This record gives sequence, C-alpha cells and structure tokens, in this order.
Amino acid sequence: MLIPLSALELAENEIVLEGFQAIFEEEPVTVTAVLERTCVCLTPAGDRRLINKRRLLVEPGDLPIRRRRFGPPASTSEPG
Repeated sequence: MLIPLSALELAENEIVLEGFQAIFEEEPVTVTAVLERTCVCLTPAGDRRLINKRRLLVEPGDLPIRRRRFGPPASTSEPG
C-alpha cells in the first residue's frame, strides 16, 4: 500500500536512507537525498527535482531504513 513519505512513522533513532523509488504525480522517481521536509529526486528524464515528502508516494516495506547511533563518534586517531 502506497503512502505519502511524510506519513511514514519512524522510531526516534531511525532515518530513511537515499536510493529508493517513489511515485510523484503518477511517475516513478529515484530519491537521491532525504532532507527534513523534502527529497532530491531524479526523474526518468534525468532531471533533478526538490519534492515535498507529502507529494511522494512510497511502499513503506521497501524503504532503506537505518538506526542512528547515539554517543560520541568513534575515534580514528592512534594514541601517542
């Protein structure tokens, strides 16, 4: 069942990753960046568009969702 991306309910520690398909005005688009209220999308014609999440229809079970890590970032430097 397709729903607006804005209606997707995520846990506080979850985020939607880019790289998924959505429907915009009955046409498929590829979401290349997920922002707070909008997404950057690539149309079949190769155009990039900034589209409000309310206007993008998605299948919730097909979305790439990742849990955010909380706490300090891992250190990459060696002591000494």
